[in-house]
Amino acid sequence: MKQIFLWLLLILPWASLFLLKMNTIRRYMPVALFMTVIHTLAYQAAYHYGWWKETGSSLFGWDKVIPVPWVYGAYLVIVIWVFHFTYGKFWVYLTVNILLDGLFMYIVYPVWQRMGMVSSESTLPTIAIVAMMVGFALIIYLYQLWQDDVFKQPKA
Repeated sequence: MKQIFLWLLLILPWASLFLLKMNTIRRYMPVALFMTVIHTLAYQAAYHYGWWKETGSSLFGWDKVIPVPWVYGAYLVIVIWVFHFTYGKFWVYLTVNILLDGLFMYIVYPVWQRMGMVSSESTLPTIAIVAMMVGFALIIYLYQLWQDDVFKQPKA
């Protein structure tokens, strides 16, 4: 059952992109990939420094450090959807991110812990992880502002 859930966590978010226009995906995919790099580095640091362990979310056997279904599936696609609905409205974007990060860490993550999908081993307080996630959200917002400026169509 856990493997089915992990596969769904990887595949269903990608399928949801069929509901968006290709221009939207093209516009926000770079920021989603940038967030994936940041998230991957954060998981590497967490593993190295013992901040937390993701022992129950391995889908392939080689993904013991970074939960592939979450980082390369759901989270990547969630970034695209959040930018689609909130980009250009900074305070809405920030509020949505704080709510989603808090919801994930205080409600979803404990449920996943009880299901054995993630480990409960963590040396960081939950609020520190939420703050880290919000910090990442601010970084990627600035990245998207830069992207928009770099790829702005010249005025004719």
